[in-house]
Formats: sequence, C-alpha cells, structure tokens
Amino acid sequence: MALLLGAAEICARHRRTIGEVRPTDAMLVGLAQVGALIPGVSRSGSTLTAALALGFKRDEAARLSFLLGLPAIALAGLKELWELYRIHLDPHAWSILGVGLVVSSVSAFVAIWGLMRVLERFSSWPFVVYRLGLGVVILMSAKAGWL
Repeated sequence: MALLLGAAEICARHRRTIGEVRPTDAMLVGLAQVGALIPGVSRSGSTLTAALALGFKRDEAARLSFLLGLPAIALAGLKELWELYRIHLDPHAWSILGVGLVVSSVSAFVAIWGLMRVLERFSSWPFVVYRLGLGVVILMSAKAGWL
C-alpha cells in the first residue's frame, strides 16, 4: 500500500475538489474499500489512495474517503448494537458502552481533524515512509520467526 500511495502522490494532479465528484469517482473510491479485506490494508488508506489517483487535492481526497466510509462504519456499528440488544446486555454494560462510544467519537474527530490539517499543509509522503518502514519491519520479523 505504501508503494501505491507513493505512486498516487507522484502521478496525481491534486486539482479536483469534492464539488467535482462524479458518480464513477464515488464508485471507484467506494470499490477501493474492498482492499481493506487484504491484511495490512486499511479502509481509509485504500480509499485515500484511490481518490488521490483520481486527481483530488490531498485534503479533498481525505474528506471524500471519510464521507464514503460513514455508511459502512455506521451500518457496522448498528449491526453490533443490534447483536448486543439481542443478547440482552445489562444496563451497566450499556452505560460503559455509551461512555466508550463518546470517548471514541471524540478521539476519532480529533484524529481526523489532525489528519486533515496535515494533508492541507503537506503531502502524504510521511505516511508512505511510515507504511513502507513498518511493512519492512513486520515482514522481517515474520521471516525471523518473531511474529
């Protein structure tokens, strides 16, 4: 994924905005979410890479990635809530779940806000280097039998 993100960073025009999204763009970026089924590929990373490859500005690509992820994330959360309701979770557990949802929502908002600020000012190269370095460490560790 680091190599694909790097290629998208190099080849992208970085001119398009969310206002210029066509249905085919949404379908291609949405289809990129399937990449998250591959171990080591994140949903946001695959959709960000796809949006960059389609020529979107870095911050607009991230915005599109997050917007297209909302339905999948919301539906997965609702499915899990339904499962917890079906097993008759006790009130104390629901209150703990509520606190966890609030804390995770606030931390997700802060993380997304921070990522948007980084992508507005810089390129995605720090993420490319990070992913490449981490991938090499993981592969070397697995080869050495440490993982």
